[in-house]
Amino acid sequence: MANLRIAELDFDAIKQNLKDYLSTQNEFTDYDFEGSALSTLLDILAYNTHYNAYLANMLVNEMFLDSAVKRTSAVSIAKHLGYLARSTRGAKATINIQVNAPVGAPSTLTLSRYTQFNTTVNGTSLTFVNTVPYVITPSGGNYIFNNVELLEGESFEYNYTVINSGPSEKYTIPNTNVDTSTLRVIVQTSSVNTTQTVYSFFNNLSSVKGDSAVYFLEENPNGRFDVFFGDNIFGKKLIPGNIVILQYLISSGTAGNVSSLLAQQFTISGTIEGNSNLIITTVSNSNGGADKEQLSDIKFNAPRSYLAQNRAITADDYKAIIVANYPEVQSCAVWGGEDNIPPIYGKVIVSLKPYAGYVISNTTKEAIKNTLLGSKRSLGIQTEFVEPEFIYVNLDITINFNPLRTTATASAIETQAKNTIENFFNSNLNKFDEDFYLSKLVTTIDKINNAIQGTLIKVTLQKRIEPSLNINNSFIGTDSLNFYNRIKPTGIVSTVFNIILGEVNTSVYITDIPDTMPPNENGSGTLVLRDFSTDNIVNQNIGTVDYLTGILTISSITPIGYSLDQSDIRINASLQENSYNITANRQQIIVLDDSTLNSQVNREAGLIVNINSFS
Repeated sequence: MANLRIAELDFDAIKQNLKDYLSTQNEFTDYDFEGSALSTLLDILAYNTHYNAYLANMLVNEMFLDSAVKRTSAVSIAKHLGYLARSTRGAKATINIQVNAPVGAPSTLTLSRYTQFNTTVNGTSLTFVNTVPYVITPSGGNYIFNNVELLEGESFEYNYTVINSGPSEKYTIPNTNVDTSTLRVIVQTSSVNTTQTVYSFFNNLSSVKGDSAVYFLEENPNGRFDVFFGDNIFGKKLIPGNIVILQYLISSGTAGNVSSLLAQQFTISGTIEGNSNLIITTVSNSNGGADKEQLSDIKFNAPRSYLAQNRAITADDYKAIIVANYPEVQSCAVWGGEDNIPPIYGKVIVSLKPYAGYVISNTTKEAIKNTLLGSKRSLGIQTEFVEPEFIYVNLDITINFNPLRTTATASAIETQAKNTIENFFNSNLNKFDEDFYLSKLVTTIDKINNAIQGTLIKVTLQKRIEPSLNINNSFIGTDSLNFYNRIKPTGIVSTVFNIILGEVNTSVYITDIPDTMPPNENGSGTLVLRDFSTDNIVNQNIGTVDYLTGILTISSITPIGYSLDQSDIRINASLQENSYNITANRQQIIVLDDSTLNSQVNREAGLIVNINSFS
């Protein structure tokens, strides 16, 4: 019996194994001659074995969540973890509607469910509807619908007649872009008996009994969603002749998101109980729309959702539940109030970072706190939101390259380097719990082109403050500016802002003077104000800086305005070279400084790339 090697997967290796086997016998002697008929047969055998090995490998990969490459496989595996992949989500907007002089001055007015509103987003006309009815009574003779929530999408209805009742009979929603969060399932007794019961989505096994009016939802291999019902053990079983009515919205996903700060304009299609004299004002622009959950997101979210078990106990539970249900949240940080500075006992602190172009509104935060987490958190534990704290990283980079080793120009390498750096931050940072390591960035830059012979980087951190105008401001105690790294003496400089100095509007900026000479890198310094025109000190003490801890305190500044395109004060601090690695804690997020160069307001570009050519 030949010693067979069965681990080979490549065609050439498989064919060589067959040749090795034939070399052990005497019946066939031309197996090693490429022009022979036997060599052709060996090719066929090797191809067939290679195809089967590849197919078996792919099938095995698709059986595991980590190695699956097909979304349908990940969806199927996630079902075993009790995870339902997120459908398309329509963007949400909030409006107020004032009805002027309604006919007959009624005692109430009703905004019917699925009333259509029209708007334009990025040049595309979209439809928004209210998924619940609103009823108001006049107040002081005014008829105003306040805080009406609209969802992007067109309303559809699809009906099924029950034939074989039980969980095995499934009712498919025929549209691929359905927003399942808007799904309304109604069961009508029969075509003759029009009594209807609204069924609820199953999300908690402990509350479901044999007569509970709940429906179950899952995604099928075709990418559509199936609705099915219980068996009188878990959920009420339907009976033949029942009519299942599915009402839902078909959404455009991310196409409904508005990034502009300008108020979105809505118009109504039709009237409100015959009244067309309406004034519609936008409370919040449409946001939060998302496309169907992608493969990579399912891989990440499904195991974490399983660990959470639909309850919010640990910090990871909170993260998994929030990220899985709110696609506009790119990153989430959670910590107990006892770990907060200062401590806040009895609370869980949550900080959310949206994707670019998204806004996490107060309405969304209230929905997360009260609707999503309300029934899942521990009794007596309240949720409190805090804004992310951004650490802006300013980079001054010098790249040395040998032009004799490449056909690329210095300008092309500069462009490549800037794109590479931006991708580095987008891929590795811009989220909670992600730290900046200088060596990783240097290695990434050096790999751009073989002609690059070395990279030097100077790292500066930036804090941004928006003090109130025309009053005294202080940033002390918990409001101090903490750079969380060792600051280089004389390395602090701010952008320009205006103050009144001797009844004269004067442009000034903040800098530091070490308390000792020569400067002590472990010591302290004093913050001063300098006249931007003359560079003379006009205030010798507005605060302090601790170079070791990186904490700045500002005791008193009274800005009256800004110059040119400024709307805040940006304070840059050069780091000591042994502090170029930056750690993010709790709600801190490290991002690339997006400042643009403007020497008239003392503002440096957030990313500077210098190309030094040598040969």
